[in-house]
Amino acid sequence: MMTILRRFPAFRPLAACAALALGGVVLSGAGAAARETELRFEFAYVEPGLPAPVPEVVVTDLYSDRPVEVGTVEPEGEGAESLALRAVLLEEDRFDGPYARLRVVVSGLELPEGDSKSGEDISFAFEMVLRRDLLPDGPLEVRIPVVTTSRRQAMKPYMDMPELPEELPDRFFLAQQWMSLYQASAEAVAAAPQGFALHRLIARAVVDFAIATAEARRGPILILPTPELGQTLELYWSSMPTGKRTHMAAFADARTILWLEVPLAEEMLRQARQSGIEAPAACTQAREHLDFFARRLPDPEEAGWVDRLFARPGTLAGYLEGRQLDIVFACTRLRI
Repeated sequence: MMTILRRFPAFRPLAACAALALGGVVLSGAGAAARETELRFEFAYVEPGLPAPVPEVVVTDLYSDRPVEVGTVEPEGEGAESLALRAVLLEEDRFDGPYARLRVVVSGLELPEGDSKSGEDISFAFEMVLRRDLLPDGPLEVRIPVVTTSRRQAMKPYMDMPELPEELPDRFFLAQQWMSLYQASAEAVAAAPQGFALHRLIARAVVDFAIATAEARRGPILILPTPELGQTLELYWSSMPTGKRTHMAAFADARTILWLEVPLAEEMLRQARQSGIEAPAACTQAREHLDFFARRLPDPEEAGWVDRLFARPGTLAGYLEGRQLDIVFACTRLRI
């Protein structure tokens, strides 16, 4: 079940696919011109007929370390009584060049009455990267299904990789909630280090879903696991060194997957070389793209992992320097 992210030593496969991913956004960028971006979180129990959950949502802008105000939206239409909507408005300054990055913490969820774990608070967190060039004209919607049972047999079908990529975010959020319900203390794990097989299954599934979600078709939202998931993996796999190495490597893949977008600058520069009057816009976007990653260098604990993504020349800094030189050669002619 474990998925290890495939590496691209020279990044040519990703750059070759960038034309499909970018489409015409280099020049049109309709979503990027919006002054505000509305982001909606839609909560509903997976079992139909239940009343709406009552989630508490806290959103933080990670690039400025500022809170983002969360509001409540009244749902309308059929099934509105089963939905809970929370929304944030992201102003222009929430974006640092091509991206905004948010931390979302959800709490206050509970299982329906009658479950052995009903009354326990379900809380989890995740990160989101919003891609400015792919933003739609209307609201961005993130559906978060809410679990209705803690029975192990009921959750196990959701621990497998789905056949449809569209189901990946749902399973990522559901697995996070079951991980919250079955969270164990460090003392309990130390007392029975070979136990907690279900906990390991859930934690592994969260990482698998995170990687698979990020590898799916490039869209306006990228969902990432939080550092807390790494701590959970450390806890449950501490007595199994081989499994721990495998799952921590997968976690590192999931956390650093945004860096696989650095080589999109190659496609932007290719457009600049091949275009006429559109070339200056492509050059500008390539500069903004590379400048962003030069400003937002990886955290020290992730830096070595990110460097390994760039087999040639061997470091992120070397790759960025090379692409900056490419901009000079590709775009200087535009000023002659």
